[in-house]
Amino acid sequence: MKKNAILLVTFVSIIIMLPGISFAEDDKEVGLDNVIEILQVLAGGKQPPAFNATGTWAVQSVQNGQKRTGEVFLDMAPNGSLKGYAELTSLQGLSSVTGVIHGLSFDLKLSSDYGNMIVHGVASSDGESISGSFFIQENIEVFWDGHRQRTQTYTGTYDHDSENNKLSLTFADGTIMPFDISEFNETKLVLNNAIWTRNIPGEPGDLVGIWRNNQMSDVEQITTFYPDGTFSNIQKLLSR
Repeated sequence: MKKNAILLVTFVSIIIMLPGISFAEDDKEVGLDNVIEILQVLAGGKQPPAFNATGTWAVQSVQNGQKRTGEVFLDMAPNGSLKGYAELTSLQGLSSVTGVIHGLSFDLKLSSDYGNMIVHGVASSDGESISGSFFIQENIEVFWDGHRQRTQTYTGTYDHDSENNKLSLTFADGTIMPFDISEFNETKLVLNNAIWTRNIPGEPGDLVGIWRNNQMSDVEQITTFYPDGTFSNIQKLLSR
């Protein structure tokens, strides 16, 4: 037992001296959990997320001499798993997005009614820009880049009462906002006289997708309703 303790202390000392590895503040003790985390990283395990990807990202690429653009809307869980939606000219239709972040790197899968796309990328050290690549036709690599847009994001759950034309949003802080639905079709949703539209038509009676409100001159509101009953609301500051 004493021998094992000596080996553990020695190993911790070696780990602390390794360049580029830091997991404790100067005034904190190094524990066994820290050692396990370092061992997992050294063994090739996935690192915890090093930036918060929640929000909206403007992305672009060049294919066959043509510029392709789009927006990706992401919601990141504390463990680095991602969900969201994307509207891209590179992949027709509304794409659902799933993925995971490990460190500054990430892997995304985009799926629409017209196909799938696997995207690999990396974020800058400040988490404000991203870049990466994807393949088309299995052998043509396309490089892309993007940046975080100036936004404020709110999340929560929603309850859609289709029989009584009601919608209730419950935000993460517990705030509840009820709405009356006066109009709802494949591309238009009117909540308490506020008009929301989506570029890609959805199924009749199905809220899932990306809805936009542009009634304010300086702020665009983007609300994404997910199939699991959660939502994200992004307040995007428009450039003047």
